[in-house]
Amino acid sequence: MRRITAIAAFEIKRIFQRRRSFLLLFGMPLLFTFIFGALFTGDGETRPKISVVDQDRTEMSQILIEEIKNAGAVHIKMEDGESASEKLANQEISGYINLEKGFQEEVLNEGTPEIQFVSSPSFEGAGLLEQIINDSLVKLQITSAAAGFYEETTGEEAGAVREKISDELASVPAAVGTVTVTKSADQQTMNNLTARSAGFTIMFVMIAILSSTGVLLEARQTGVWYRMMSTPASKAELLGGYLLAFFLIGWIQFGILMTVSEWLFDIQWGNTLANILLVSSLLLCTIGLGLFIAGFVKTSEQQSVFGNLIIISSCMLAGVYWPVEIMPDFMQKAAKFIPQYWGLEGFTELTARGGTISDIIVPIGILLAFTVVFLAVGMKRVRFE
Repeated sequence: MRRITAIAAFEIKRIFQRRRSFLLLFGMPLLFTFIFGALFTGDGETRPKISVVDQDRTEMSQILIEEIKNAGAVHIKMEDGESASEKLANQEISGYINLEKGFQEEVLNEGTPEIQFVSSPSFEGAGLLEQIINDSLVKLQITSAAAGFYEETTGEEAGAVREKISDELASVPAAVGTVTVTKSADQQTMNNLTARSAGFTIMFVMIAILSSTGVLLEARQTGVWYRMMSTPASKAELLGGYLLAFFLIGWIQFGILMTVSEWLFDIQWGNTLANILLVSSLLLCTIGLGLFIAGFVKTSEQQSVFGNLIIISSCMLAGVYWPVEIMPDFMQKAAKFIPQYWGLEGFTELTARGGTISDIIVPIGILLAFTVVFLAVGMKRVRFE
């Protein structure tokens, strides 16, 4: 055991002597988390920008515009026709709404005014915005018709009645309530920043461990492995020392990234013991994958190229870069055959639902199953003589 720990300590020291290792191990995961987490977080700054060209400039047109604003789906800005067209052509906005002259007159006459919505072909929210415009217009027409009828019946001014009706509608409580289901009262809801942090931590830990496992091939290429086998240490002790080093390097990276992301991004990782078991399973799986790839390549350079290609592409499919839910159905099914998917499933259970060890047995079990397969094939194919 002393020889195993000595080999592991030497390899860990060698890894952290390289300055660029700190960038790969810690800098890149935090940078990618910040960029992609902010990109997919649905705050007000990421809403589509829509311009409104109000040629009517009447009370009714202003009411409609306010209704669309209050829906909160898009960011509204007033423009003239020429400016809106130019911004759409330059892709500065996703589209613009055009209200023609005579809009108020048409509404007061209980007609249906024509509203144009011009958008770029790439704007996927066009259908939603069209529905919001139609709903707002119907609400305006109903309010106007009711105010007109009330004015004829009571003689009260229609404008005042419309204002009363609008105030009453605005004060009606929402019919649908949102309930977040968690298993811990203190658990925060998982947002995209948390998901991306877990995902990129997994990706860069896998890249780092894969790079570390390439040391075995490098040792064979340079003859270091043969010289080490001439020492009293057995082959099992040498291999055990390297595997322990890879495991500890992964834990150092994971532990620091989890701590820093909690401090920087206020990410709550959940149950500590459950996280230890999940991360350990993921690290063992990654080490197994590294040996698996090493069994099919001849040099450490080949392992780095093919390994990074496999990890990055599989991370995309597993939901590291973006939520799995936005991908086609067949890709969502394929993602279940990738270790990173189950790692993210485990972190989702712990961070979003406040789960415990019993709630992540399935992800851990699947990761360990991947580990057994990878190690069995890798240990059989890797040759050091």
